[in-house]
Amino acid sequence: MKSGLLVAENRLILLYLLYQMDMQLSWDHLCDFAVNDYMDYIDFQTYITDMEQNGILEVYRDNDIPYYTLTDLGEKTVHSFAKLIPESKRNSIIAYVRKYRKQIKKEYEVSANYFMHSEDEYVVKCCIIENDLTLMELNVTVVTKEMAKQVRKNWKENVTSIYDNILKSLLDEKSADELTSDIRNNPPKSE
Repeated sequence: MKSGLLVAENRLILLYLLYQMDMQLSWDHLCDFAVNDYMDYIDFQTYITDMEQNGILEVYRDNDIPYYTLTDLGEKTVHSFAKLIPESKRNSIIAYVRKYRKQIKKEYEVSANYFMHSEDEYVVKCCIIENDLTLMELNVTVVTKEMAKQVRKNWKENVTSIYDNILKSLLDEKSADELTSDIRNNPPKSE
C-alpha cells in the first residue's frame, strides 16, 4: 500500500508536468513520462482517472485518443502544492519539458486521423496547426481503410510539399483553362 504522501507527490508530479508543458498531453505522452521513473502503470492509471473524476484534469478525445489539460482547480492545486514535490524532481520535470516540448508540440501540429463514415467510406481529416491557429484542414473521402491509412501516412510525411502545392494552386491567378490553353499554344520545344 502506497503512503498518502507518495500518492499526493505522484499526482502533483503529473499536474506539474502538465502545468510546465502548458499544452494538452496525450495519455501516451503522460505515461511515457511518468511510468518507471516516477510510478508504475497501475498507479499512473489510477491517478489520472481519479484526477479526471475529481475535476482536476479535463479530458477530450480525438479518434479515441485521450488528451489531458489542467482545469482551473488543477492549476490552483499546482500553485498551492508544487513545493511539496522535491526540488530534484521539479528540476527533472523542467529538464524534460525543455527537451521534449517542441517535439511533442510539433507532433500535434500536423495531424491526420481517419474514421469510418459509412460501410464503404472513410474520411481522413488532415490538419496543420501553428501557434493554436489552424492553417489548413482538409477532409478526404476514400473507399477503403487501407486508402485512409495511406492518405494519413502521406499527409504526415509530405505535409510541407502538399501544403505548398495546394496554396500555390489556390493563389495562382491563372485558371486551369488558361494554363491548359498556354500549354497547347506553346508546346515544349524538343531538342
